[in-house]
Amino acid sequence: MSPETAADPARIRSRADLQAYLDHFNAKRYERQIAYYAPDVRYKVGTLTLSSPRQIAEFYADFHEYCREHVEIAAFALEGDVCAVAMPSRFEPFRDYQRHGLSFEAGRPVEFVSFIFYALADGKIRRIRVGRYPGPKEDFY
Repeated sequence: MSPETAADPARIRSRADLQAYLDHFNAKRYERQIAYYAPDVRYKVGTLTLSSPRQIAEFYADFHEYCREHVEIAAFALEGDVCAVAMPSRFEPFRDYQRHGLSFEAGRPVEFVSFIFYALADGKIRRIRVGRYPGPKEDFY
């Protein structure tokens, strides 16, 4: 690891690093959030495939005009260039959102646990893959 890589705080090398990334996400600090992404990041959400940090920032900036979202870490594992997280997520739509295969109705909160797998390159997020767990978040605490 180069001194430049080691000094870059926008890398996932620990649970604390992932928490910092999620803190930026929860606070809607998109520029700080996307600093954690590799230039060739790929993320599938709904029917979209987003393939740059800027596309991810623009998607969430728009989505959060319709819905409050909060995510947290319930379980965390990091092995080499793979980070896995059980992530309880809460969505509180204040406007209907019907786009990109996603559907949220104003006034109807939604909660679920996501399994997120991040493929990393030198600590930068290159790939994000998501699956949902149908049980309660308490299963992970």
